[in-house]
Amino acid sequence: MTLKRVQQHMPPICLMFALIIPMAQAKDVKRKPIYTKEGTKSCLVCHSGEKIRTIQAGLHGESNPMAKHGCEDCHGPGSFHVSRAHGGKGFPSMLLHGKDAEASSRDAQVDACLACHAPGAGGKRAVVFLGSAHDKPSVTCSICHSLHTETDRMKDKEQQTAICYGCHSERQTEHPRFQDTTIAFDDLKCSTCHKVHKLALDAR
Repeated sequence: MTLKRVQQHMPPICLMFALIIPMAQAKDVKRKPIYTKEGTKSCLVCHSGEKIRTIQAGLHGESNPMAKHGCEDCHGPGSFHVSRAHGGKGFPSMLLHGKDAEASSRDAQVDACLACHAPGAGGKRAVVFLGSAHDKPSVTCSICHSLHTETDRMKDKEQQTAICYGCHSERQTEHPRFQDTTIAFDDLKCSTCHKVHKLALDAR
């Protein structure tokens, strides 16, 4: 029986549902963004400020052998973001690091970093984070580490101390000063003694 004859014998209400159901099913299918063909070049069309130029000169720039997709290695596939008006709003947003209202979930941020930095992932600077003393719901990698810079702020003694005291302010006054030793306490970074990227049981 042809479609035309089926339609002639089908009650109007049935015909309406026959058209609506496939449309509803199609609406439920969620499309996923993919990596752009142009990579970083696609991002630079709109994002070309100082932060973008700086990261290109740093460890997270395109010279990094792990940076196969440029910006999208850290921020996720950007096909929707670059092809839609208004920065892809209304579609899955890009992965945003940080702790402001627009930032992605803590787990999504950590997973993005561990894609390169987890032991066995292939990155040069493998670290232990899951199970470490800083593996907490309120802590992401970018709270301590800087990304859009040529060098990580945690390498600088003054900046590292300020970041650590941001959460551990009591240590400014309660920490032992070792006055009876020859240790130049104030010349040391926190990471000189405290190994934060170790499993919590081994961090002492």
